[in-house]
Amino acid sequence: MSEEKAVRGAASGPGRGPAGGAAQADRVLETADRMLHGIVRLMDLGDRVGEARSGLGAKRAPLHPVLGYSEVVGFLVRNRAAVPEAAGGAVLRRRSGREYLVQTFFLDAEGAPLHGAGAADAPVWVCRAQRLDEELAAAFGDTDLIVFQGGA
Repeated sequence: MSEEKAVRGAASGPGRGPAGGAAQADRVLETADRMLHGIVRLMDLGDRVGEARSGLGAKRAPLHPVLGYSEVVGFLVRNRAAVPEAAGGAVLRRRSGREYLVQTFFLDAEGAPLHGAGAADAPVWVCRAQRLDEELAAAFGDTDLIVFQGGA
């Protein structure tokens, strides 16, 4: 995971003249649509992962006073070689009382979580955090999901 790509930046840059602009815009919209569908699937998956969200599983998850952006990215970087089929990664947060429950996992080329697709060896990191550092909070913004695409 060496780079994070933002959809809004995909249509800018050199060589985006009027001739290729419409086709590029269509590709960006198609990509954004696929990402949104993937996000909905991820949010649904997050809702279904009861053990990770509550109960015994959440109580066993390690507690970090402050969870940092570098920690979640570090997990993806450290474990990338173990998941050659991964096309990206994601970080999902859920509020659980006064804490956040944070899941970090890998995605396939379609944007679906690898740990839910029969890839039993795909690492998943679940932890609790009392708060998020500024960089991680800014990356989430007003959503509960960060998606990283590309990179090896």
